[in-house]
Amino acid sequence: MVCITNLSYAQNDVSYVTLGSHTDDVESVAVSGNGDFVATGSWDNTVQVFKGDSTFPYFQTLTGHRAAVSALGFSGSGDILVTGGNDFKLMVWSKTDADKYTLKKEFNNVHSAGINSIVVGPSGNMVYSAGDDGRIVIHNQRSNSKWVINNKIPTNCIALKGRSYVLCADESAVVKLYDINGNKLKEYKGHKDVVNSVACNGRYVVTGSSDKTAIVWDAFSGKQKSVLIGHKWKINSVTISTDGKYVITGSSDGMTKIWNLETGDLVDSYAEQNGKVRQVTMSKDMRYVFSAFQVDSIENQPTYGLSVWKTGMKFEFSNTDIAKQLKRMEKQRRLSGTQTRNPRGSDGLGTTNQNKPVVEKPELKGEIITDTDEIQITIEDE
Repeated sequence: MVCITNLSYAQNDVSYVTLGSHTDDVESVAVSGNGDFVATGSWDNTVQVFKGDSTFPYFQTLTGHRAAVSALGFSGSGDILVTGGNDFKLMVWSKTDADKYTLKKEFNNVHSAGINSIVVGPSGNMVYSAGDDGRIVIHNQRSNSKWVINNKIPTNCIALKGRSYVLCADESAVVKLYDINGNKLKEYKGHKDVVNSVACNGRYVVTGSSDKTAIVWDAFSGKQKSVLIGHKWKINSVTISTDGKYVITGSSDGMTKIWNLETGDLVDSYAEQNGKVRQVTMSKDMRYVFSAFQVDSIENQPTYGLSVWKTGMKFEFSNTDIAKQLKRMEKQRRLSGTQTRNPRGSDGLGTTNQNKPVVEKPELKGEIITDTDEIQITIEDE
């Protein structure tokens, strides 16, 4: 059930609250699948975590990156947080019984350039990462293996379409849809400049570009549904609301906007007075929009942080939705219960280097599956 209390357009210039005590610009933001946690990544090389209730109290600061933290991803329960940075590192954090995140695993050889995008599967087992080296790396944490789609073009953002398909926005004007074996199934053509961001809810794909527009596509046919026009500079980030009815965009013009996905109409707009919006997301209950921003001129009063905007909306899960979520959580608990402890230490996520549980993954035959001028598919074991 969705209850909307404000559908009229009105620009807001004062955020509900600005979160964080970062000492440099905020580059990335993520919300856990259950809405319990919000995380920010900054050019000060740290991650800050906040609780997801209405006051967003500070929870923890994570350190370990040696450069800007440019990508974040939570598991559905929020127990796993994966961070990626311009130091090329991918770090996996797990929330312990003490209710704090601790570093469980660090990947130093997955990417050879900055990491721009991370997606974490609901259970935290599957992790997808992409970056300026053009590699889309799919990690199976339980089997401690990975396979790679290398399209040889710096990748700005990835999104999942179901469990078996990856959408890729790279330094071109075309968004590609791959299956996880690396087969290119579809192209979404319509932008006139680089596509910086992509989001998908299964039915629709939304893309944001340096051409100042966002496009809503039919995910199956690849046809354009609408073009969202209103930003004055490049769009850096797009996301889709929980109910699938709204698109949120963030731009270098300092604006965060909410659009009606069906009609393309502008619903609301929020302004950062001195900054560029780098990434946006929305709370799972749709009550808040989060804007990570960079400041053009700091002057005497630094304002970098995470802006939180009230939307006037509220999404309530139905009993069916709750039942499905409980079923997923129970399945995740059963899976985690199959993992055994290694007395000499684990590989970082509770899985062991010996007696690994058998986990099925797509058949990827041969070390190099496809190698063309545009794309190379390889499978790698760690």
